[in-house]
Amino acid sequence: MGWAVGVKCSKAIARSEITRGFRVSENLLVKERRREIMKRVIVSVVILSLVFGSLFIPAVVPAQQQELEGEIYINIMGTDTKSWEAVANAYMKLHPKVKVRVELKPPEGYPEWLRAQFAAGEPKASLVNANVVNDLIQAKKFLDFSIYMDKISPYSKRPWKEDFDPVVALAVRDPLTGEFYTFSPFLVQVTWFYNKGIFANTGIKPPNNWDELVAISKKLKAKGYIPWAVEGDYRSFWEMRIGWIARIYADQYTRKEAEIVRAQPGDYCFRPGIDDKWKPNYNDPHNDDPTQVTFNILRKLRAVRDGILRVDSPEWRDQYINFKKMIPEYVPSGFTGVTNAYPLFLTQKAAMWLDGTWMISTFEKDLASLAATEKTTLKPFSYGIFPMPTMTGPLVQAPIRTIEWPVGFWSIPKKSKKQNDLEMDFLMFLTSPQGFSIYLKSALNPANPKGGIGGIPLIRDIEVPPTIKKRFSQVKVLGNMEKDTAGTFRARGLMDYQPSVQEWVDLAQKYFMGKLSIDEFLKQYQASIQKHLPGVLDMLGLTMEDLDHPEKKPPERKR
Repeated sequence: MGWAVGVKCSKAIARSEITRGFRVSENLLVKERRREIMKRVIVSVVILSLVFGSLFIPAVVPAQQQELEGEIYINIMGTDTKSWEAVANAYMKLHPKVKVRVELKPPEGYPEWLRAQFAAGEPKASLVNANVVNDLIQAKKFLDFSIYMDKISPYSKRPWKEDFDPVVALAVRDPLTGEFYTFSPFLVQVTWFYNKGIFANTGIKPPNNWDELVAISKKLKAKGYIPWAVEGDYRSFWEMRIGWIARIYADQYTRKEAEIVRAQPGDYCFRPGIDDKWKPNYNDPHNDDPTQVTFNILRKLRAVRDGILRVDSPEWRDQYINFKKMIPEYVPSGFTGVTNAYPLFLTQKAAMWLDGTWMISTFEKDLASLAATEKTTLKPFSYGIFPMPTMTGPLVQAPIRTIEWPVGFWSIPKKSKKQNDLEMDFLMFLTSPQGFSIYLKSALNPANPKGGIGGIPLIRDIEVPPTIKKRFSQVKVLGNMEKDTAGTFRARGLMDYQPSVQEWVDLAQKYFMGKLSIDEFLKQYQASIQKHLPGVLDMLGLTMEDLDHPEKKPPERKR
C-alpha cells in the first residue's frame, strides 16, 4: 500500500492495514520546526506523553453554527458498529436534520466495493478507508484535508489542526503542495507478541536478531508448539504480516540507495535548505524523513528501468534466504492456505504472533470472543512484547526499523462542496476532544466485544485509561520505515501496482513452498519488475521519456 498527488518527487508507499502516505514547502523557520517534530515528536514524544502525561476530557459543548442537514454514510472497514453509532448519535443530537448511517464493511472485497462506488457516479459513502485504492488517491478522487487545517472547528473553537498531534498531517502531507488525503488518528507499531508461559516452559528468552529467532523457533517446535502463528494467503502477503516483514526487512537492505534516488541540484523537486544540507547517516532512523531529504520518483524508476536498482542482487538474496529459515519450517502447516492464524496464538498452540499495537486494547476481548465462538473455555495467559529482530551480516545496511505509523486512513470521497463541507463537519466533531472521547469510551468498554483502538490516540485533550498506558509502555521505539524510503517501493511488487503485486505473491509463495529455488525466484521476480514498469508509469501518469529527464517536472496527464 505509493501515494502522491499528480507527479511528485516524494512518493509514499501505500499500505493496506498499515499502511502509508506522506509531506510543504515553507519558510526556513517553519522547516526547522517541522524537522524537529518529525525527528522527535513523530513517535517518541507521542508515546512518552501517552505513557506519562496527564490529559483531560472537556465537557461536550454543542456547537453554535448554521443548521446543517443531509445524510452521512460511515463505510470504513471494521466491525465496531457500537462505537461509531455512539459518535453518530451524539452528532445527530447536535444536528437533528442530519442522518448519520453507520454501515461498516468487511476487509474482504473492500477495495472492489470502494471502486464500484466511484464507477457508479458520485459515491454516497462519506468516510472510507482510501489506503487500499492508491490509484484513486493519485487521481484526486478524495478530499484534500489541507484546505480545512486552518478552519475553526465549531466543536473545539480552535483551528482544526490544533485538535490533533502534528504527526497526523506531517506523516502524509506532500512536501511540495501540502496536500493530504487520509486522516489517521492512532499511532501504531508492528511488533512481536509472545506467550510468557510457553517461553518459560521452553527455557528461552525473546530474540534480539533473526538468527536468534530461528534458534528459539527450533526449540519451540521440539516442545510441540507452532513457533510463529502467521497466515500465508494472498491478503497476508499483500497487506498483512508477510507484507509487513517484506517491507521492514527490505528497508534494512536498501537504505544506502538513498544516494541514488535523492533529488539532485536542478531537479524540479530539489529543496534548497534541505536537500543541499542532507548527509547520509544510516544509523539515524530519521535521516530519510521527508523533512530531511527528497527522493525523486523519476530517479527511482529510471534506476529500475536501467537495472541499477534490482531485486536479484546479493542483498535481496540474503534477506529471502533468511525468510526461508522461518518459512515454512516454523509456521503453521499448509501455510499458503492459512487465512487466520490468530486463534493458534490465543489457544496457546503457537508461541509468537506478529501484530500491531492495536492488540494491546483487544487481547482479553479476543480471548473471550474466541471462547464464545468455539463454545469452550480458554485459559488466560500473559503475553510479552519484543521488538522486530534485526537481520545481521555484511549486506545489511542499517539498523532495523519497523512500521511505526499513524493508522486509520480515513478519507472522504470528493463530491459537491456542500456535501463535502457537511462530511468535514462530522469529521471535525469526531476528531474533537468531545467527539473522540465518545468514541474511545465505547471502543475501550469491556462490554463492547468488538471495540478496540488501533494504537496510541493522536487526538489532543482526551483521556486514555492507565491500564492501556502501562501496556503501551512495553513498546520499544525503533523508528519508522513506513514512509517514502529509498528502496522498499519494490518490496512486494513494484510501487504496489496490483498486477506486479499479484505476481510477487505467486512467486514468493512458490519459493517458500519449495517450488522455486532462490535463484529461480529472484530471476523471475526481477523479470516481473521490468515487465510491469510500463504499467506503473501509466498508473502514475508518467512516460519512459520522463525518466530520461528526472530534473524536469512531468506534465499533468489525464489517466
